[in-house]
Amino acid sequence: MRIIRPVHFLRNVSILACDSLRHSCIHVVALTLLVALLPMAPSASAQTSEQEIETAFRAGQSALRQGDAKRAVEDFKKVLAIDPSLIEAQVNLGLAYQSLLDYQAAARYLSRALQQRPGLAGVNVIVGMDYLKLGLPEKAAPFLEHGLKLDPSSRDAHDAMALYYLTQENFQGAVEQYRQLARLTPDQPDALFKIGHQYVELAARLAFRGARLYRDSPWGHRFLGDILLERNRWEDAAAEYNKAIAIDPRQAGLHTRLGEAYLHLGKLQEAESEFRREFEIDPRSEQAWLGLANVQLAKGQANEAVSSVSKIWQSSPEYLRFHSELPVVEIPRDTAQLCISQLRSQPQSAARHLLLAALYASTNDDLSEHESQALRNDLAKLQTSRAAAQSNPGADACKLHRYSPCVALLQRTKPLTSAANLRLGKTWFTMQQFGHAADALVQVHGDPKVDAEASYWLERTYQALAAESYAQLETSYPDSWRTHQLRAESFALRQDHDAAVKEYQAALPLAPKEAELHESLGEFYLDNRSDDEARKELETAEALDPSRTKTLYLLGRLYVLGDKNENAVQLLHRALQLQPNLNEANSLLGTAYVRMGKFAEAVPPLEKAASLDHMGNIHYQLYLAYHKLGDEDRARKALARSQEIRRSSLERDQALVMGSPQPESDPQ
Repeated sequence: MRIIRPVHFLRNVSILACDSLRHSCIHVVALTLLVALLPMAPSASAQTSEQEIETAFRAGQSALRQGDAKRAVEDFKKVLAIDPSLIEAQVNLGLAYQSLLDYQAAARYLSRALQQRPGLAGVNVIVGMDYLKLGLPEKAAPFLEHGLKLDPSSRDAHDAMALYYLTQENFQGAVEQYRQLARLTPDQPDALFKIGHQYVELAARLAFRGARLYRDSPWGHRFLGDILLERNRWEDAAAEYNKAIAIDPRQAGLHTRLGEAYLHLGKLQEAESEFRREFEIDPRSEQAWLGLANVQLAKGQANEAVSSVSKIWQSSPEYLRFHSELPVVEIPRDTAQLCISQLRSQPQSAARHLLLAALYASTNDDLSEHESQALRNDLAKLQTSRAAAQSNPGADACKLHRYSPCVALLQRTKPLTSAANLRLGKTWFTMQQFGHAADALVQVHGDPKVDAEASYWLERTYQALAAESYAQLETSYPDSWRTHQLRAESFALRQDHDAAVKEYQAALPLAPKEAELHESLGEFYLDNRSDDEARKELETAEALDPSRTKTLYLLGRLYVLGDKNENAVQLLHRALQLQPNLNEANSLLGTAYVRMGKFAEAVPPLEKAASLDHMGNIHYQLYLAYHKLGDEDRARKALARSQEIRRSSLERDQALVMGSPQPESDPQ
C-alpha cells in the first residue's frame, strides 16, 4: 500500500518561499512583504481599504498561529473580497485550506497564485501533491515538473513525481526519482532501506500487472510461481509452473524453475527430470546444470555433480564469475561428508572448487573460503581471453552464452529492436549488472511477442536491485535500527515470528521516537492477531505522528476486526481526509458501515474500493448493502462478482503478491 504523506503546517515562520516540504515548510507570508507591496501614496479611501486588508490579514495570520484554520479562511477571504488579486492572501488562503485537509480548495487558490507568481517552488509541489491525493495525476504533473525545475533538491517533489510515474505505469521514471531521493537523503541506512522497499514495491506492481495482463499466457503463471517460490510455498509454485508448461512447454527456463520447486520439496527424481527437459530446449542452460548438480549432491553423487558443473566451465565459464556460489539445498550432514570425500579424490578443477566451497559452507568448515579463493583464481585466468573475445565478438556470441561479447555485439547494433533490448537486458541480468538490465528492459514496448517476457525480467531485476540495497545496508550498517527492521520484516515474511519480534525489540531502543517503526511492529502484531500488542504499538505511532495515514488505516483495521465499528469509522474518515484516494480505507469504512446497519453510507466507499477486491469480500459487502436497500439488481450482480472472484485462485494470489490484508471476516 502506497501512502501519500500529508503536508504539515508551520505557523510561526514569515517567509513565503518554501525550501523543503519534507520538513513541513509551508510558510505564512510576512506582513512586511504585504506592506511593501501596497501603494506608496494611497488616497483616503485607499488608506481605509489598506487598513481593512491589514487588519484582516493580521487576523488570518493570528488564527493560523493559534491553529484555527477555519477562522483563518474567513479572514483571508475578507482580504480577497477587497483585493482579489493579492497573491499573498491567495497563498495563505490556500495554505489554510491545506490545514483543513480541503485539498480541492487548497489547489484552487494556490494554483491561482501560481498564475501570477509561478516561481514559488514549494507551492508548485504542494499543488501537485494535492492533485495526486485527489486522484488527478494528469493535473499534478505540470506543477511537480515545474517545482523540480525550480528546486531539484526537493525530496518531496521527487517523492511525489515518483507517485505520478507509478500512476502512469512508468516504472523507470519512478526509479529515477527514487535514485534522486536516495542521493538527497543524508541518512544512508535510511536511504538504503527505503530504496530497497521501493524496488520491492515496483517488483510487486510488475508481478501483479503481469499476472493480470498475461493471465492466459505462461508468463502470468510464471510471475505468480516465482513469488510463491520466494515465499517458500513450494507446492503452490510448482502448480503455477505446471500450468505455464501446459500452455508452452518450450519456454526457456520454465522447467528449471519447476525443477527448483521440486528440489525444495525433496522430490529429487522429479527435479532431475525437469532439469533434463530444460536441456532439450537449451543444452547450455547454466541454471539447469547447477540445478542438476544440486540434485546429484543431495543423492550423494559428487562425481556426477562435478561433471554437471564442468559443462558450464566448458561452454560458458564467464557465468561462474557472476554465480560462483552453488545454492545448495539443505542435505544431511553425512551426505555432505560423503560428497566431500568423493571430491577430494577428484583432480583440481573449477568445478571441484565450486562444489567443495558449497559443501564446506553447508558444514560450517573454514575450508570453504580456501576453495572459493581457488575458484576465483581459476576465473581470473580467463580475463585475457575474455577481453580478446569482447573486442571482436562473433555473431553467435549471444547464442553461445558468451555474455560480455554478447553485450558488446548488441551495443554495436543501431537501432536496437525490442527483441534486441530484451536480450541485452537478460544478458545484463545474468552478469548481475541490474541497473543496466533495467535500462534496457524498459525500452521494450509495443511488441506483444516480447512485452510479457520483458515485464517478467524487469520484475526480477527490481527484486535484485532491492536485494543489492539490502545487502549493502546489512554489510555497511549492521547495527542500524533500519537493519534490525529489515531483518524483522524478513523473518516475518518467512513466518518466523519469534525471530521477527526479537529484531523489532532490538530496533526500538535505537529509534524509540520513530513512528514508522512502531507502525511496522504494530502491523506485524495485527497480521498475527496479537491485538493488544498491535493496539499499543499503533497508538504509540499515532501519538508520535498523528498524520500517518497508514497508522490510522491500520488502527481502523484493528477496530473492524474487533467489531468496534464506531471507533473504526472515525479513524478511517481521518485517514481518508488525509489521503482521499486511499481505497484500502474505503473498503474498511464500507464494511464498518454495513456492520453498523448504515447501508446507504456503506455503498459509496465500497464502490470506490471495488476495483481492489481480490478475495470477493468487498463485493459481498456491496451485495449486503444493495440487498438491504432494496436494489436487487445491483445486489445480484455484486453477489455474482463476489462468487466469481472467490473461485479464482489467480485473484487470491494477486492479493498475496501485493500484500493486501483482508481484515473482513469471511461472510459466507
